[in-house]
Amino acid sequence: MEKIKKDINVSIGKRLREIRKNMQKRPGEIAELLGITEDHYRKLESGTSGLSGEKLMLLYSEYGIDPTYLITGNNNTGDFDVDSYIINSNNEERNRLVERVFAYVCRVMNDL
Repeated sequence: MEKIKKDINVSIGKRLREIRKNMQKRPGEIAELLGITEDHYRKLESGTSGLSGEKLMLLYSEYGIDPTYLITGNNNTGDFDVDSYIINSNNEERNRLVERVFAYVCRVMNDL
């Protein structure tokens, strides 16, 4: 049972780290929100500690991080249809999408 718990915590930690990086947040920023030390937060990302339900809800309410995705790795949003989004968006929404995608691509390119 302990091995299963550890594997679950490691998987959650990996997803938490990836989400944090995608949001361009430092570990300390997330730790502050959760009311824990940065060292404890790093233990969450490494899987040596597990997230409580309260912490999951804080991440959801502050950043919109889906608790189901963090726990299971299953993304409940389904397939994102870019064409449909663009067709049904105003100029501001389209521009915001393009800016976010461009910023993300630049970050990825810089990491290579």
